[in-house]
Amino acid sequence: MGELILCGGPLAAMPYYIEEVSLNVYSLEELSYYVEQNLYLLGPDFMQEELCDWVEKELGLSDTAEKLREIRQSGGTLSEFVLCLLLSCGYCSSDSLRKIRRTLQEMEQKSEFECGKIRADRYLEHHKYIRSIYEYRKLLEDAKEEEPALTGAVWHNLGTAYARLFLFDKAAECYGRAYERNRNRESLVQCLTAYRLGGDERGFQRKASASFVSEDEAGELCEALKSAGETKESREFGQWIAERAKGETGLQQMGDLLEEWKCEYRKNCDM
Repeated sequence: MGELILCGGPLAAMPYYIEEVSLNVYSLEELSYYVEQNLYLLGPDFMQEELCDWVEKELGLSDTAEKLREIRQSGGTLSEFVLCLLLSCGYCSSDSLRKIRRTLQEMEQKSEFECGKIRADRYLEHHKYIRSIYEYRKLLEDAKEEEPALTGAVWHNLGTAYARLFLFDKAAECYGRAYERNRNRESLVQCLTAYRLGGDERGFQRKASASFVSEDEAGELCEALKSAGETKESREFGQWIAERAKGETGLQQMGDLLEEWKCEYRKNCDM
């Protein structure tokens, strides 16, 4: 899980599987750590009977399991369920518990659409691009067009997820749809940028004309993109490539770097 967690409570013979992040946890401390670090990924579906069963059968915490079931059956809130779980092992400090309760209660005051966007944004921030795309698409299926700003923000972030996977044609389409709804210039700029990065000059010109972007503004954007590719870092990297292209050792280093990039890309494509 990235760092050492001291577990003073019982360890399960069979782990509890958290599907959202493909993670197995073997103790209440590990589960508490996950909750604390991933609050915005939690939703009503976290309150599963399977979790109650695991707490009872694998951890032997019958009283805690019964309390969790009572919260579920009485229509209790996610914040009540989570706090009951966390208080059973003492992993979180009092300050952390207050922060967790406040955050979850704030989420409970938001609409289902807003909560869904926050969760999808969290996946995007953690480089879970395919999962974020899935969540954004699911939100847009039920989006209400009477909320153009919020829907536009979802389209914009969906475009960002595609762009980070180098799918610039899809990114341009999403940014364009975002701009149609939110009229946010940033969405328009990103749309034109995606067209240019994808090598779609016709799409760039068509969108610029339809959005009344002047030739001067379009030229400034193109110049900015050109400058972005001429930084000190990019020049140094080009020099590094040129030097290593001369020998077998350098070619091996380049191959290792490409393999590292491939692994990172595949990781970013994981659900």
